[in-house]
Amino acid sequence: MATHYYPSDLAAALQQRWPHDGAASPPLPAQEVLTQLISTLYQASMLQEEGRAVECHVIFASADQLEAQAVTPTGFHLVSFTPPRACNEQEIRRLSPAVQRQSSLLAVRLTADNSLMLWGMLFTHHEWDRLAESPRSSPASPPLALMVHVRGPGNLVFYCGNTRVLTLQHGRIDGHGFVQFPSAWGEGRFNENGHLLQQAQLPTLVTPMEEELVVLLSHHLQRQALVRMRASGHGGLVLLVPTDKVAYLMASGSILQPKYKVEPGNAGPRYRTLLVAVVRRLGELGEVSWAHYCRSQDATLLALDAEVTYFADLLADMTAVDGALVLTKQLQVVGFGVEIKASQTAISNVYRALDMEGRTLQTVPADHGGTRHRAAYRLCLAEPECLAIVVSQDGGMQFVHQDAGKVIFWDQLSS
Repeated sequence: MATHYYPSDLAAALQQRWPHDGAASPPLPAQEVLTQLISTLYQASMLQEEGRAVECHVIFASADQLEAQAVTPTGFHLVSFTPPRACNEQEIRRLSPAVQRQSSLLAVRLTADNSLMLWGMLFTHHEWDRLAESPRSSPASPPLALMVHVRGPGNLVFYCGNTRVLTLQHGRIDGHGFVQFPSAWGEGRFNENGHLLQQAQLPTLVTPMEEELVVLLSHHLQRQALVRMRASGHGGLVLLVPTDKVAYLMASGSILQPKYKVEPGNAGPRYRTLLVAVVRRLGELGEVSWAHYCRSQDATLLALDAEVTYFADLLADMTAVDGALVLTKQLQVVGFGVEIKASQTAISNVYRALDMEGRTLQTVPADHGGTRHRAAYRLCLAEPECLAIVVSQDGGMQFVHQDAGKVIFWDQLSS
């Protein structure tokens, strides 16, 4: 199994993962051209400009291709170089300060003799690589082309429009996209869906669309909290425990010892209350579904969505305190600054999931990570119903749970 990827490997992986849906996904350049572009960007990422690591955004498209996609005359601004410049790592280094914003990109095209040229810069009105973080539709429409975010030494993120396709970091690639939850976590283990929906007092039996709403809304909330944790640079540990086991797990002398225990009902803007309000409002509007929640411009739903964002900020802030943040699987806060007392739980190996379903596993030593990781592994081994999310200071992330006696984790590279 390859553990490090080089330009030719990345080009092949990108070709394989690139969306193939006709006009909605323009074709990538030939393998050798793509390899050349990736090699140049990788070398540029290893340089510095005035003492700072090179960071920039690049789009592979001609002026004609971009102008054909302009929805309005003011959709974006193009600055063309006369003459174009050779696309090499030094030119990218020199130009990188001008295109550090997510809304600005260096434009690269292929010449008739198969050379790569820096022909100009594209300035847009939106942060094209941040649109996917919100479930709500945006009037912004990023160009449909290959775009690359150079994020520092050896860190490249590849996009098709605003869809993240592949990330390179620490010599490894991640094609799962940003903070995508493992499949196993959406199959009845991630949160207690039935209890939450029952509290909304729906007039009919719970439907699959209503269950999907609960799962995806909880994912959305946690994704926002994790984004803020990553951005803070302090890292953190989030634990999800069964609601009916909170008293047992957090009792004196038990495995979870909170420095700051939160009394039920005193957790500020409670997620359970918010979700019930969302479900009821969607029911009043005629459709209880995630799709309706995302596209609706109803003032009440917009206000509730803002409250969900506020709650995500609250969660992120609590993870800044030393120790773990503990939530029930209904996402009720029960404590933070929590110490995991599982030092007597012996664990020698854990298993890295190589797919989102957790079917293909790679054995790694349990001490391969830091203190937070080892604490999460021991907890999940000792208490199989608990789930853990570990965020490192560098932004790397692991989702951890136990399945049939094996502690399995999913890696998510830094955003």
